[in-house]
Amino acid sequence: MCHLAHLTFTTFMANQQLEAFLKRCRGDSALLERLTACSNLNAIAALGAELGFQFTGVDLVKHQAEATLRLNDNDLEAIAAGVELAGHLWLINIVWG
Repeated sequence: MCHLAHLTFTTFMANQQLEAFLKRCRGDSALLERLTACSNLNAIAALGAELGFQFTGVDLVKHQAEATLRLNDNDLEAIAAGVELAGHLWLINIVWG
């Protein structure tokens, strides 16, 4: 099961196509709803491709990693506790066992 928790809209990476897609999502509630319904990062990339953007699920993983490394300890603690940060989305899938 995937949970929407954090994928930042702030520009942290060189992939301009991904950055443009995320900005478009931020400004379009219907598109943001479609993004949140995606089951994984490859599905988000497919949604982007449907709209003419070129990036991959791997690009999203890299973006998430870069965004996480830029968060301060308080924000990291909040995420660890399950608090959603304003302006952030993050698709994660934790599998135990």
